[in-house]
Amino acid sequence: MSSQLAGGAVMAVGIWTLVDKSDYISLLSSSTYMVAAFILIGAGAVVMFTGMLGCCATIREQRGLLIVFFVLLLLIFLLEITAGILAYVYYQELNAELRADLKERMVENYQKPGQEHITRAIDKLQQDLKCCGSNSSADWRDGSWIQTFADRRLVPDSCCKTPTEHCGLRDHPSNIYKVEGGCISKLEDFILQHLLILGSVGLGIAFIQIVGMIFTCCLYRRVSARSFHQCFSLCSSVFNLQTATPGGKTIDFAGVDDSTARWVQEFSVKPYASPAKLESIDGARYQALLIPDCPGALNDLAHSGSLARILAHFISQQKPVCAVGQGVAALCCATEESEVNKKWIFSGYSMTGPSVFELVRSPDFANLPLIVEDFIKDSGGSYTASIEDAVHVVLDRHLVTGQNMQSTSAAVNNLILLCNSSR
Repeated sequence: MSSQLAGGAVMAVGIWTLVDKSDYISLLSSSTYMVAAFILIGAGAVVMFTGMLGCCATIREQRGLLIVFFVLLLLIFLLEITAGILAYVYYQELNAELRADLKERMVENYQKPGQEHITRAIDKLQQDLKCCGSNSSADWRDGSWIQTFADRRLVPDSCCKTPTEHCGLRDHPSNIYKVEGGCISKLEDFILQHLLILGSVGLGIAFIQIVGMIFTCCLYRRVSARSFHQCFSLCSSVFNLQTATPGGKTIDFAGVDDSTARWVQEFSVKPYASPAKLESIDGARYQALLIPDCPGALNDLAHSGSLARILAHFISQQKPVCAVGQGVAALCCATEESEVNKKWIFSGYSMTGPSVFELVRSPDFANLPLIVEDFIKDSGGSYTASIEDAVHVVLDRHLVTGQNMQSTSAAVNNLILLCNSSR
C-alpha cells in the first residue's frame, strides 16, 4: 500500500508540472522540461505496479517474481535519477534559453495562422503573470506581429490590466503591465519552482529507492536457516540489508534441510554474506533492527554490550525492532544500571518468545543459560504465548516479537508495515 501511495505521489508531481500552466511549455524551445515530467509520471506508474508485484513476490516467495521485482526497482531508480538530472541540468540552462528564444517566439508567432497554441500561451502568460513582452513591452515594436497583425495596436490586448478589444492601442503604465524584467523574469521564476520540485522528487525518491531502509541482522554462532531465509526473502526485495555478528564472525546456519540447502549455498558466496562487526555498528545510521531465530543468541547476544548500546539508541528514537524465536533472548542484554538498581529497557513491554513447553523438548534444555519466558516476567515485561509451534506475534509500540521460527514471516511482515507507517 505504501509503495502504491508513493507511486501515486510521484505521478501526481509529474502530472502537476505538466498541467499547471501547461500552455507555458509551448513557449520553451527545449523539450527537456516536458521529458522530465513524463519520465517522472512513468516512474510513478512503475512504482505502483512494483508495489503490488513486491507484495505477491514476498508473500508467495516466488523466485521469478522476485527477479522481475529487482529489475523494476532498477528501472525505477534509473527513471527517477534521469528525471532529477534533466531537471537540474535544465535549471542551469533555463535563463540563457529564455533570453535567447522567448522574444523571437513571441513577436514572430503571435496571432500568426497555424500558431494558435502559441497565441493562447502568450495571452495566458501575460495575463496570469501580469507582464508584457519578453523583456519589456517595447519588445512588441519589433517582429512580424507589429507589422502584420497589430491593427494599430502597440501591444497585444492581453498586456492590458483590464483586457478589452483594442485596449492595446495605449501602452501607458496605467493601462498595461510594465514590470522590470518583463515576462522572462516571471516565467523563469515560475519554471524554476517547478523544476526544483521535479528534481527534488526525482532524486529524493531515487535515493530512498536505493537506500530504502537498512536492516541490521544481529547473528551469532548458529542461526535458524529457515528463519533467516524468510527474513532475507521478505526484506531484501524492498530494502538494503546489513548483517552483523559479534566480531564479524561468519554466519553458521542451523537446521539446513532440502528446502534451504541450495539457498544457503548461494547466499554464502554473495558479498553481503560477510557480516560487519557488531561492535562497529552505529545505530544512528540504520532505521530498523531485525534479529531472526538464532539459538546462539542465548550464549552471546543476550550479554552483548554492543547490542545493548544499539538497542538503547533504537528505543530512545522509537525505531522499529523485531526479534523472532530464540532471537528474543538478544533483547535481554538491554539493561540500564543506576545507583539504585538495574532496569531492563523493555520493562513494561508486551512480548513473546519461546515458551518453556517448546524449549523443554530440546536435549540441551537443562544447560540453557537463559529461559526467555522467565527473564521477561522477572524483568517487568508482559509475556504471552500460544501453543507449541503455533504462529504468535506481539506488537507493542515499535517492538515486534515472534514466539518461534514458525512466526518469522508474520513478525517480519509486521515490521515492514511498522516501518512503512513511520516514514
